[in-house]
Amino acid sequence: MSVRRADDNTYTLLSNASASGAATTILGGKYIFMVEGTVGGATITLQVQSPNGTFETVLVYDNSAVSTTTLPYALTGIDLPAGAVKAVVSGGAPSALYGYLVGLG
Repeated sequence: MSVRRADDNTYTLLSNASASGAATTILGGKYIFMVEGTVGGATITLQVQSPNGTFETVLVYDNSAVSTTTLPYALTGIDLPAGAVKAVVSGGAPSALYGYLVGLG
């Protein structure tokens, strides 16, 4: 029987933002990634820090990026390791963006 980390915390990645958020340290486990606000043609992508220190785009099982150009957005069942994550905002003219990782502990 496998053991899976459980985390029931909510992590704020973006708060009334129009640009990328700062890195936030999470416990690791299964999460819902949620974003809401005015996207304004931007793309919001979830990234995780590798052991090497580089931030990499999180991919789901079909190798597509965890990202959105349409809000509100929620993607459930994202498995993430313990460490730093961030929401990266690129392009467009977004405003009042709020982004969260919600643990499914």
